[in-house]
Amino acid sequence: MRCFCTFENRKSAFVAVKLLALSLERHCRDFTLFLGMTETDVELSEWLAKNAPHVVLVHLDPFAQGSSLKHVKPLLILTLLNRGVTDVTWLDTDLLVLRDLEPLLAKLHDDTVLVAQEERSRGFEVNPTLQAHYGLKPLRSLRYHVNSCVIRVSAQHRPLMEKFLECLLDPLFVEQQSKPPAEKLPAFAFEQEVLQMLLSSGDTRWIPAFPVQFMRKGTEIIQELGVTTYKLRNRLRNGLGLRRPWMVHIPGSKPWSPDARARRRRAASVYSAFAETYKDQIQEDMSWVNSAGLSSRIARWLSFGQPHWVGWGHCLAGIAWRLLRTGRLQRTE
Repeated sequence: MRCFCTFENRKSAFVAVKLLALSLERHCRDFTLFLGMTETDVELSEWLAKNAPHVVLVHLDPFAQGSSLKHVKPLLILTLLNRGVTDVTWLDTDLLVLRDLEPLLAKLHDDTVLVAQEERSRGFEVNPTLQAHYGLKPLRSLRYHVNSCVIRVSAQHRPLMEKFLECLLDPLFVEQQSKPPAEKLPAFAFEQEVLQMLLSSGDTRWIPAFPVQFMRKGTEIIQELGVTTYKLRNRLRNGLGLRRPWMVHIPGSKPWSPDARARRRRAASVYSAFAETYKDQIQEDMSWVNSAGLSSRIARWLSFGQPHWVGWGHCLAGIAWRLLRTGRLQRTE
């Protein structure tokens, strides 16, 4: 049996929990999704019991000392390892599973950490400020930057998760999480930067010895940070079935956000196109999916019914605008 885990306390994001659970129910077979919560929501619990029988709620103690969601990934994983789970995969709630994950996970060795590739084009590097604070030095380079929306570990990785949790509960890291985004030190803004540091840096007490496998962006996992980040060539290949991504991830602004500006940014969302297939099961308002708004209706019409092709026109327009701006800047220099 495959074990997955996630966490969510924000009522506004419960729709994402439902969608993740339904996508696992549709595509995977023998599995359990452990949903961590510090406060049980009766309405969500009842919905899960009726619609997602493979979800098991896990109570976590309320966060203390100003800590936040940032540290919950290693905390929940360690909780499950302490319960006897030997292999577990963390999934962010803003993910949708697109096909059975068994072929992906079955081929992993017990000592291999699986993570997703971050949406960055520049070469690999670890923030030196972060390394200096934790007293670590670079010992190896990773192939890509790490996105922690997916973290697969086994019981062998308990030391990694313990070190990960220790770093995220560091007083400076905790202090930074309580500040507005504009006031945070960039090096301490994201927990995936800390995980990336631990997988590539070390000292006399910590050695990054575990092999790391990446889910490639665009072909294995869609990182839909914006319409231009899901590249046209990958949209075409995936839509034709030449590639079959495992998941779609929507970092940044969420299409279900109550903020109108955030919804407009996601008007041509591939995530939303896949999410719409679960609309009848969600049992709550999903007007944010691609059927709403002129821009998303145009994107839908241009997709010819293929979710991967939703937003290709927006993507092309975004690329053209970026090239135009780059040309203008060069002419003014």
